[in-house]
Amino acid sequence: MGIGVKILVVFNVVEQVEQGEAHDLFAEQEIVFVERDIEQALQHHGHTTVAVPIRDDLWGPLRQYDPNEWLIFNLCESIRNKTYLEPYIISVFEHLGFRYTGSNRQTLSNCLNKARAKEMLQAHGIPTAAFQLFTPWTVQNRHLAFPLFVKPVSEDASIGISKDSVVHDDRALRRQVRYIWERYHQPALTEEFIEGREFNVTVLGNDSPRIMPLSEINFRHIANPFARIVSFRAKWVPTSEEYLKTPPTCPARVSESLKARIEDIARRAYLAMGLRDYGRVDIRVRNNIPYVLEVNPNADLSPDAGIARASGIAGMTYADLADEVVRLAARRYRMKGFARPRLITYELKARSAGSDGVYSIPVSALLPLPSRADKIKRLRPAPVAGIAV
Repeated sequence: MGIGVKILVVFNVVEQVEQGEAHDLFAEQEIVFVERDIEQALQHHGHTTVAVPIRDDLWGPLRQYDPNEWLIFNLCESIRNKTYLEPYIISVFEHLGFRYTGSNRQTLSNCLNKARAKEMLQAHGIPTAAFQLFTPWTVQNRHLAFPLFVKPVSEDASIGISKDSVVHDDRALRRQVRYIWERYHQPALTEEFIEGREFNVTVLGNDSPRIMPLSEINFRHIANPFARIVSFRAKWVPTSEEYLKTPPTCPARVSESLKARIEDIARRAYLAMGLRDYGRVDIRVRNNIPYVLEVNPNADLSPDAGIARASGIAGMTYADLADEVVRLAARRYRMKGFARPRLITYELKARSAGSDGVYSIPVSALLPLPSRADKIKRLRPAPVAGIAV
């Protein structure tokens, strides 16, 4: 940026889970490691950082900082071990007068309730799987056809998702709905199972969001189409068969026409749900129609997670990604002295797409300012006509 910024990296610390499975703690504690990585990345760009861990109290740790001097890099996903309080965190930021990265209270609330999010997507004409919300006492009102996919209505990070999440009959459906109700204390979101390719789409920006290179979950080593899901083990247990058989492929090998459809749906979903600065849209494609599975505001920023991976393919370092999130937030708030975000467009070299041919894969990229080019030591491609740099 033009100047070093004073940044509070605010993150939640979870030491035990109050509901769900004991192994869910792995996902909850990941944020501690992400905070360290983000701090180092921001310091690389000359920012002053302070880590602010949050457990049961949010007001106290923040009151000692002047909101006119500090910007919050928000990594808080829960407080008091309760995910549903995530929007409350934003309320405190705003009440204290802090500016912050990422999505606002309303967006987090809408996306956290997956049923509400799907209703909003439907209202905007965005394809998403047909669904019903069930408790153990309403499951007999099913009007969806099997197979179905069952997951908690208000969890993320694949929590509550296992090989049992895909059900083929009423008995299995009742079992899984009851499991979610008793273990996670919430209704079960039950969706039509979309059989097809699955993509994670990273989106950066605000008024004119840009799509990073598409990432596809590679299911080719899983013969059973109903086992082709991203379960908790597939996401969090590196030694598991589920993890080893669901590697990401980025950039995804897709035709230009399918790529354009996926990008269009992802961008529309991002804007419809009101995401800010960055996020991820998960999509499945059936019969060349992209269906939105989930819209993830403030998505995982781990160095080895989807957003960093896709941005890296676009030519951006992890430090650049963290800095760009700050730039995008600063521009939203019209903070003086901040350089513009580095979003431009350029093309990667064409690569083989297997037996289907060779495709040129255009991507959105983040590049350093000319004044920092000698430090980064990489060439700046020529700007594409019509794109402001």
